[in-house]
Amino acid sequence: MILLQGIYNFLKFVIREISSMLIKFIFFIFLIILAFNYFSKTKKSPVTTKTYLKVDLSKEFKDTFIQSPLSLSPNSLNFYQLLNRVSASKDDDNILGIILFLDGNTLNRTQIGELGECLKKFKATNKPIYSYGAYMDNNTLLLSSYSTESIMPPSESTAVNITGYIKDLPYYKDLTEKLGIEVNVVHVGDFKTYGENYTRSEMSPENRLDLKRILNKGYSFFIEDISKNLSFDIEKFNTLTLSGDLMGESSSILNKNKLITSLAYWENFKKEKKIESLTEIGDYSLPKERLSKNQIAIIYAEGEINYSSSRNPTSNTITPDKIIPILEKVEKDKNIKGVILRVNSPGGSALASDIIYNSVKKMTKPVYVSIGSVAASGGYYISTAATKIFANKDSITGSIGVVSLIPNFKKLSEKVGVNIEGISLGKFADLYSLTAEMTPERKEKIYNSNLKVYNEFLNKVAYGRNLPLNDVEKIAQGKVWLGEEAINIGLVDSIGGINTTIETLASDLNIQENYSVTEIPYEEDFKSMFESNFFPIQTLLNLRLLDKSDLMKTLIKEDELLFKPILYMSF
Repeated sequence: MILLQGIYNFLKFVIREISSMLIKFIFFIFLIILAFNYFSKTKKSPVTTKTYLKVDLSKEFKDTFIQSPLSLSPNSLNFYQLLNRVSASKDDDNILGIILFLDGNTLNRTQIGELGECLKKFKATNKPIYSYGAYMDNNTLLLSSYSTESIMPPSESTAVNITGYIKDLPYYKDLTEKLGIEVNVVHVGDFKTYGENYTRSEMSPENRLDLKRILNKGYSFFIEDISKNLSFDIEKFNTLTLSGDLMGESSSILNKNKLITSLAYWENFKKEKKIESLTEIGDYSLPKERLSKNQIAIIYAEGEINYSSSRNPTSNTITPDKIIPILEKVEKDKNIKGVILRVNSPGGSALASDIIYNSVKKMTKPVYVSIGSVAASGGYYISTAATKIFANKDSITGSIGVVSLIPNFKKLSEKVGVNIEGISLGKFADLYSLTAEMTPERKEKIYNSNLKVYNEFLNKVAYGRNLPLNDVEKIAQGKVWLGEEAINIGLVDSIGGINTTIETLASDLNIQENYSVTEIPYEEDFKSMFESNFFPIQTLLNLRLLDKSDLMKTLIKEDELLFKPILYMSF
């Protein structure tokens, strides 16, 4: 007993010392980060010497604005800030040109289009734009097409992969059956195919039709933009692309076909162009602008739409408790005359979407929506509350439909040796059970619930877009539309990115001669940061307790993604 007590005391001492050391280490790192952030922010000043702006596109430029006390990248920019700096640099005499580093590009197609418009205006000042990269795909070739000169290394080790398109979608029905999991999908709208990969072994005709139309249109936009930017024959480029001549190749094939300007190693090109100074665009500080009494506020709505942030506490989610306080703050600010809601969301909780819709709708100030790469399902739902909706030509929108996913783990439970016994009282008491059989009556009950949400969605679109209800029903059914198509059917008002949306709102408010733009950040506090980092660890620790039905429901987010009607895009 004495020996055991001694071992116990020793282990307790070791654990206490290790814990103490970890806490001190974390606190030390915390102080270093705070100091780093402080000095990084205070040292920035406008450039005073001749220099080129370096835009490293491997860095992520999100469609949101987060202020975090522990940010490890104090000089990181969001997408609007990137556009703002590129636009401002065209009038800065100290900026000689822009150099785009293409490798590892993180921009999506709609962002490339918006950045491209800013680059065109920059080129109009006769300042050069150089693009450089060793790996070229469709997106990076499109980016390089906005350059004055595009350069790749003269090496057969470079990679060129330009093609039409490919879209692989996994279907899990055979896997789930082997595991003993049955997934029931109840949807309203023939083209609302979200979740079909759990119930089918192959793509549905509706999904294939919708997806192929979207991809074909996206491809046509791609070849049109490349041909226009490079003054290249569109039929020739289309043939080159679809023939496979630009797949699995190297830089020489692009140079031979005049799709890039030249072949050179970066150091040699830099010496040839006498590029002596490079300034990271994140370090390029704009002159301090005096805030006008006429302000336009940008509010960001990026990510999944959840009812409560406690289910997914990361910053990349849209929840009423995040958006509504910001809307209320903007409503009370007398200097803010109008609002840009930048939406980039595939949808999510129907309830959360409706609550956010209501808060946007009751704003007395005009709200214009700028759709990023996607505002579908719930993302489009909240957009219909706005005064006007703008989208890029290849933004994804629509997907007006409703779906519920109801998994059944009965066979899986039996396979792992868990027998779940239940007692219930009342009809449909087991409606959301994870082990009860999905009877036609239960399915009809869930369908009717979805149908009510679907009809509510249709009515909100008809009212918000001033469209006849019958017309909305024809373009709904879960169908997905690109921005250019959405104009013709009344879902979108105009084609344009965030800058176009801002300029139009300023003009409509008659403040175009004197206004400033204010980004409203999502402010992360220590609590939300801790939860967002601890949440995945906590979930992994809980996986060992899968025999508990209640916990299983929590892990699969029963209130957000299952059972309740949700508004997710089709694919």
